[in-house]
Amino acid sequence: MSLFSKLFGKKEDNKNEQEIPEISNLKFGSKVQQEKTIHLEQKPVPNKNVNNVPSIHLKGKPDIYGLYPSELVMLSYIEGIKTTETNYPKYLTFTYEIANPLKMIKNLESRELIEKGNSKDTLPNLKLTELKDLASSLGITVKGRKADIIEQLSIVDEKELECYVKERTWKLTEKGQSALKANPYIQYFTNSHPYDVSTVGVNIWSVNEEFVKNTKRPYRDIIFRQLNDEMNKAAITIQTDPNANTFQYCECYRLMGLFIEEEGKSFVNAADLYFQYLYKKINIHAGLKLLKTYNLFMKDKEHQANAIKWFYEDAQLNPYERTELLRLIDELGIEGTAVRYSMITSIKRANDIGIMNEEEAANFIILELSGETDKSRDLAYKLAKNAIKRK
Repeated sequence: MSLFSKLFGKKEDNKNEQEIPEISNLKFGSKVQQEKTIHLEQKPVPNKNVNNVPSIHLKGKPDIYGLYPSELVMLSYIEGIKTTETNYPKYLTFTYEIANPLKMIKNLESRELIEKGNSKDTLPNLKLTELKDLASSLGITVKGRKADIIEQLSIVDEKELECYVKERTWKLTEKGQSALKANPYIQYFTNSHPYDVSTVGVNIWSVNEEFVKNTKRPYRDIIFRQLNDEMNKAAITIQTDPNANTFQYCECYRLMGLFIEEEGKSFVNAADLYFQYLYKKINIHAGLKLLKTYNLFMKDKEHQANAIKWFYEDAQLNPYERTELLRLIDELGIEGTAVRYSMITSIKRANDIGIMNEEEAANFIILELSGETDKSRDLAYKLAKNAIKRK
């Protein structure tokens, strides 16, 4: 039985309220004791069972070099940054929990993972005008692009060059380069992508957890597996919790499709998952919301009418979905009736029933893609009303 068919018409069970344990056996000091000044001691509190005492460490699991994800992120960021820099991007703290960048940099340097570069290492970070001024000071006539000028200046003796180039930048040592090479998933999470897997719970920490267990396993296999696991968990939650987040379940399909598209190996599989995503968004996300809202306002005709309107608003294609879908169709190299046939073929694999069947959903999506929103809206309203009547 499909996910939607299990949920269609399902009555919500009243959940048992969680019992709050009674707090007991608490002893409070006397009034005199409470008024005493509390002095915080810096000495560690002795504990007989030392093995059970947690110690603070960086988030995640250390790799073979003893490096945690946040330290590896800093290694990927730091190269080319001035050694005098004190102002670092906030995202390093908010996204990767690098609370004290300067302290971490000092620590990485002491572990011989980074070092201060020489004057020639600094050249790529100088502006074109600065490079030309430098060349002029050295009495060198330079021509060409920035890379050409850097190449010409690199011929200059280091001792002579460092008299003019005072700034220094950080560079990775061989040990630092090896550490990053041994953890390729770090580059994936520090690179920019047209999608964000962290929205469904797949992040640098979850991938790190699996990667350190088997460093030979391709990190992209880990990411895709975790996306699939999150989708399965969301599906189970939807069947047991009437208030579950249905959009996260659908979103996993979208992310898996875009993830495969990014690899460039199989646009067919990428489009297949994306078509299923749209179908599930229409039936699971928008469809269940329609039925819940309609049942909630059984005697309120105005809200019932709004529920049908909201169904279309939840099911319609967003601008980013239009862009992604058109790109995938273009990559498949199909057009006309072939697009509709491919959609229906993929949607059938979703093995779900709901407000729209396979052909109706394909028609709805194509109307949305074509900008015929009046027709797609009318179709959505008609099918929503039919579903409610069946209910």
